[in-house]
Amino acid sequence: MKKIISLLAAFILITTGIVTTVTTVPKQVDAASGVYKNCTAFNKQYKKGVAKSANTKNKVISRKTKKITYKAVSKGTKVSSKIYKNAMKYNDDLDRDKDGIACER
Repeated sequence: MKKIISLLAAFILITTGIVTTVTTVPKQVDAASGVYKNCTAFNKQYKKGVAKSANTKNKVISRKTKKITYKAVSKGTKVSSKIYKNAMKYNDDLDRDKDGIACER
């Protein structure tokens, strides 16, 4: 009911010219839709993150030398291209190092 009222209010504001654009942002995490606010929310459902394929390697950057190495994905990491792609569609910050693993631990 609240959604209908807010949509109706937005429609009235737009049609009267008071507001020209309306942006809707999900207020809470919706695991079913793949919308996650951040890695903390993502890791509540996927403890070790999600890799987009079984062949994905974890990109590790040394803090001291800044050297990049690639290691096998840790045990417990879920492998699912569907979940990975859906999560990236809404928040590409879930894979900041762009190695194909969302929110790896």
